[in-house]
Amino acid sequence: MMFQRSIDTYGLGLLLAAAALSGPVQGWSPIHLQQQRQHHDTRLGQSTHLSASTASEPSTTSDDGQEAEAEQQQPQLNPLLDLIQPSQTVEIFSKVKEMRANGIDVTGGLCVGEPDFGPPTPVLDAAIAALQGGDTRYTAVTGTAELRRAIADDLQQRKGLTYKPLSEIVVANGAKQAVYQGILATAGTGDAVIIPAPYWPSYPEMVNLAG
Repeated sequence: MMFQRSIDTYGLGLLLAAAALSGPVQGWSPIHLQQQRQHHDTRLGQSTHLSASTASEPSTTSDDGQEAEAEQQQPQLNPLLDLIQPSQTVEIFSKVKEMRANGIDVTGGLCVGEPDFGPPTPVLDAAIAALQGGDTRYTAVTGTAELRRAIADDLQQRKGLTYKPLSEIVVANGAKQAVYQGILATAGTGDAVIIPAPYWPSYPEMVNLAG
């Protein structure tokens, strides 16, 4: 029973997290989510009761019936997932890795824009020094003040652009994450979004996820 409860609670958590992260969804609201939670609690009580009452009884359900019941108990995903398409870049790169694993010599890897050389030595040395020095704790969500000041200085020197490092610069886990979060913060259902070409295939899907 405890295992059943953990599974159901985890499924509801995924549903609520997906709805919260993906922005406005047609037909979804805080009231609707509360109704879903109440429905979940009711179903959880029923499934717990059934688990307790049938634990010592032989099963008479057919395999087809068990599969159908299992499908009905699967957590429902955010409807916005139906709007996005798989990345062709990822599909091609997966094929390249499969071919290489089978001993096929594939020249280059331009599908993901990955260079054929490693990170610069100073970058590797700095990362090693940080790890060995114990700099492994959580930082501010927007990035460390030292890094943001360094970014502001670099933009000033190379681009002639002036930014306030502690209020106008945010460090992200890659450019795509920054673009996606920027879209979620500024665009919503009914908005028109212009994407300059050429662009990464994931950019239109980011807009779709914004509603």
